[in-house]
Amino acid sequence: MIIAVIILSLALIVCAALVVLLKKDIRLLNYTLRTIEKSDTNMRATTETFDKNISELCNTVNDILDRQKKIIIASEKSNREFRQAITNISHDLRTPLTSAIGYIQMIKFGNTPDGKKREYFDIIEQRLKSLSNLMNELFEYTQIIEGKVSQNIEKINVCNVLRDIISDYYGDFMSKNFTVEFNIPDLPVYVLCDSNYIKRAVQNLIQNVLAHGIEYFKLTVDGNNIIFQNKVSNAEAIKADKLFERFYTADLSRNSNTTGLGLAIVKEIVHNMGGDVNASVENDMLSIFISMQ
Repeated sequence: MIIAVIILSLALIVCAALVVLLKKDIRLLNYTLRTIEKSDTNMRATTETFDKNISELCNTVNDILDRQKKIIIASEKSNREFRQAITNISHDLRTPLTSAIGYIQMIKFGNTPDGKKREYFDIIEQRLKSLSNLMNELFEYTQIIEGKVSQNIEKINVCNVLRDIISDYYGDFMSKNFTVEFNIPDLPVYVLCDSNYIKRAVQNLIQNVLAHGIEYFKLTVDGNNIIFQNKVSNAEAIKADKLFERFYTADLSRNSNTTGLGLAIVKEIVHNMGGDVNASVENDMLSIFISMQ
């Protein structure tokens, strides 16, 4: 009888100790969560017991805290990018508009000869066209990312599309003294895409070459891959992993009258057609790769 009482007493003592430890863990967990709620800290939920349920609860809480931390970091990054995007857009739109207004004031209030007026009107027209192009590009990008454009995916010979576009821009390359090289097979290469949108993507890439490239351009079709390569003068300033991000431009002064959306539009178009696009910079050569199905 005495032994039974001793055993029971020991069992009660152990249970009481476990209850005390469990209550301590619950208080510690509650304190940790309250501290995290009120401050930016990397505190983790811990336990001093060997209770499986409490350990699992701590692991679950830590998983939630990790996800919450990632959400906060992503949100802060997104907010920074949004603020920078607003700054960039404001600059890109204000520059041609301010220039146009300046020439209008010179015509309106200055003693401008008739011959100069014609020159100023031409400049104003160029600035307003530039502004219109920027607005159209911004509108097009928002339409694409919001899924408001429909695509007619079909099997087309991409070589014919490329030849047609190249013929349209060949004079531009010659006027800028580019050496051009085309490796487009005579046999057809069929890919699944929307003909209008693959044209838009290729046009954006060629316009990017004309705007930022120098001296040399090469276009290659290798299976379902389309490779654009051009020489650049500022290779060290180009971040290949950021080229397709919206509003990115290697021109930090942003004097090129571009929103930095041209390549972002290419990325969205290609992805929407089930393809992939990436870039690399080696020495003074920028290469952009489009892979289609």
